[in-house]
Amino acid sequence: MELEDIIEKIGNVSKAEIKRVAPRDCSEIKNIIFNSNPGDTYRKIVLGYLTSICAECMYPETLQIPKDDLDYIGFELDVGNIEVGRAGNMLGTCMRNGKVTARKAGDDVGKSMAGGDIFVDEIKSIGDTIGGRITTKKVDKIAKVQGAQIFINGVMFKRSLLHRLFGK
Repeated sequence: MELEDIIEKIGNVSKAEIKRVAPRDCSEIKNIIFNSNPGDTYRKIVLGYLTSICAECMYPETLQIPKDDLDYIGFELDVGNIEVGRAGNMLGTCMRNGKVTARKAGDDVGKSMAGGDIFVDEIKSIGDTIGGRITTKKVDKIAKVQGAQIFINGVMFKRSLLHRLFGK
């Protein structure tokens, strides 16, 4: 089975729908993840859901993704562990639980995450979050709305009073 086979069978892009048509064997899902090169956002989202489905299937083992620059890794992750070297954008989007670890990540890390843990050495930007925890050594930009606990070099991030009053 390939990514395109899953896309042909789904009615809409949702975790439940993708889980319904995805292979039951974790090794088959891994092969799809490792061998896919999604070109557009739609395919990237489907592949992101597959990373979460695979990690949940493998739990308590960790899903190791040897492929760099995949977007939406850990999309809506409920349970499980994912490790990747260099993640693309939207890492951990809508996570509810679980753990995602990377050396580098792109934009909107943790966007709309409600729970779970993200550990990344270097982050381009953190998106608006609801909850959870993000730990990093370096981040270039942090969105205004933060419900997650963010730790940068071991120090909890807190917006200054001026940032909260004037939105800077």
